[in-house]
Amino acid sequence: MSEIVQIEPQNWGEFLREFASRNNNRRARFDVFRSGGATEGEAREEHLEDILLKTEGDKKSVEVIRIDRGKSNTEKTRDVITNVRGIAVQYDTDGSEDVLEITDNQNTLISLRFESKVDGAS
Repeated sequence: MSEIVQIEPQNWGEFLREFASRNNNRRARFDVFRSGGATEGEAREEHLEDILLKTEGDKKSVEVIRIDRGKSNTEKTRDVITNVRGIAVQYDTDGSEDVLEITDNQNTLISLRFESKVDGAS
């Protein structure tokens, strides 16, 4: 069974910098779970380049930057999650980071699921 660890808000910036560094270039895709039960998942995966925490007043947002390395034009995809109220990490059975979970103020859970280092699935 995998372990999920909540990150304390005062540690978000440092955690995300280190997380992005450790997981740079790993394939990842988003899954979104809305509070009403609706779910959305990405069909494509892109390689993680960076994750940034942005603060404006008391509001925090997270920007995830990924690159599709399968295309000759390696444009960056920038996804911004606003009004962040929670960040957690889920670990795979080998202890590697498997999912970055971000919760917004609408109770939407945005999961950035990484290619598994155990079985290659994401």
